Amino acid sequence: MYGICKLKIFIRHSHGVDPRYSGACAHPPRSGWRPLHGLTTTQGTLLPQPIRCPRKENYKSQYAPRRPVRRRKAAPQNSSRAGGSLSPWRARPLRKSRTGAGGPSAPAAMALVATVAALLAALGGALWLAARRFVGPSVRHGGGDSGLMHGKTVLITGANSGLGRATAAELLRLGARVIMGCRDRARAEEAAGQLRRELRQAGGPGPGSDAGEAGELVVRELDLASLRSVRAFCQEMLQEEPRLDVLINNAGIFQCPYMKTEDGFEMQFGVNHLGHFLLTNLLLGLLKSSAPSRIVVVSSKLYKYGDINFEDLNSEQSYNKSFCYSRSKLANILFTRELARRLEGTNVTVNVLHPGIVRTNLGRHIHIPLLVKPLFNLVSWAFFKTPVEGAQTSVYLASSPEVEGVSGKYFGDCKEEALLPKAMDESVTRKLWDISEVMVGILK
Repeated sequence: MYGICKLKIFIRHSHGVDPRYSGACAHPPRSGWRPLHGLTTTQGTLLPQPIRCPRKENYKSQYAPRRPVRRRKAAPQNSSRAGGSLSPWRARPLRKSRTGAGGPSAPAAMALVATVAALLAALGGALWLAARRFVGPSVRHGGGDSGLMHGKTVLITGANSGLGRATAAELLRLGARVIMGCRDRARAEEAAGQLRRELRQAGGPGPGSDAGEAGELVVRELDLASLRSVRAFCQEMLQEEPRLDVLINNAGIFQCPYMKTEDGFEMQFGVNHLGHFLLTNLLLGLLKSSAPSRIVVVSSKLYKYGDINFEDLNSEQSYNKSFCYSRSKLANILFTRELARRLEGTNVTVNVLHPGIVRTNLGRHIHIPLLVKPLFNLVSWAFFKTPVEGAQTSVYLASSPEVEGVSGKYFGDCKEEALLPKAMDESVTRKLWDISEVMVGILK
C-alpha cells in the first residue's frame, strides 16, 4: 500500500520533543528529532497510520530507494582539479603508443613497410623489363642460314603492317621471294620501300639485287572482304607465278563494329575465315605443283571463347564483336584440320599458330579512353610482344626443317600445343567446310 509508512521513521527537526508523545510507555525520540507527520499514538503506543500520496510518482521520488549512479574512473593526472574526478561524459584519454613516446604506431609502421616493399618491387620489375627489352637476345628461328629460303616464293596476306610486315622482313633476310597481298596498294608500296631501305641499312644488298642472297619483294592488291578481288588475285597469281612454296594466311580484322563485306558476310567472319578459305582453295593447284610446300594459318588464343553457331554464322540475329572474332579464329583452326586431312599424301602441309599478344595496329577499332591511353601504352610496351617477336612462329613454320612433313598441328612460341575439344570436333569441322564452300561459291 502506497500510504503505509514504517514505524519509527524520523525526520530531522530543529526543536525539542514532540508533545504528542505522552504516557508511561511512551518513548520519545532524541532531542532534535520528531516522528514523521501523520503518525499518531493510542494509549501511549506509536501506531502507523496509512498515508496516501496524491501521486505515485511523488511518493517514489521521496521514499523509494535510488539506484546508485556509476561513474567512470579517470586517471588522476587528467583530473581537472586536485582530488576531483572527471565527468562521466568526458572523453576517455588516448592510449599510449606501444612503440614508446614519440614513435610511430604499429599500423603506421606496417603501412610504411608495405610502401617500401611495393616501391622496391616496382623498381625491380622495371629493371627486369628494361633488361628484357633492350639487353635480352632477340629470337631468331632461321637457323642462322641467310639463304635458307633462297629460290622459294612466299605469299603473305596483310604484309604491309604488324605481324605480316615483320614476317616479310624475316623471310626476305632468309632469301625468299615475298609477295605482299594487301588491300591498300599505296600503303603496301610504302611498306615495301621501307623494308628495302631497312635491309640495305642492315648491310644487305637489298631485295631484288643480284649481288647477294636477299630475296625479292613484290606487291599485289588483294582485298579479302571481296570474293571478286580474291578471284582476280588468284587468276593473276596462276598466270604470272610459276610456283608457290609457302602461303601464309596472316591478314585479319579485330573486333570491328558490325558491318558487312562486299558479298554480305559479317566482316570478321568474312575476312578472317571465308576470304582465306577461298584464297587457299583457288591456289591449291599451284601449291601441289610446287610441292613440297607449306600453308601457315595465323589464328589466336581467343578461339577458346568462340563457338560455331550454324544457325547464325552471319551474326544477323545478334552481334558481339569479341565473340565474333573468337568464332572466326576457331573457324581458322577447324579449316586447318580439315584441310590437313584432305591434303594427306600430297606433300603439302598446313599448320595453324597463335602469335601471342602482339603490339600492332590490329586493335584500331577498340576505343580506349584518353586518360587510360598512357597506362595502356606502358603496359603494352612492358608485356606485349613486338611484331618481330610475334612473327617468329610464322617464320618457323614457313622455313624450319624441324617441321618438315608436320601437318594439322597447332603451334605457339615455336612449339606444338594442345587444342580444346571443341577445336577437334570432326563433325563440326566437316560441316563448316561444306557450308563455307557454298558461301564462297565453290559449290552451287
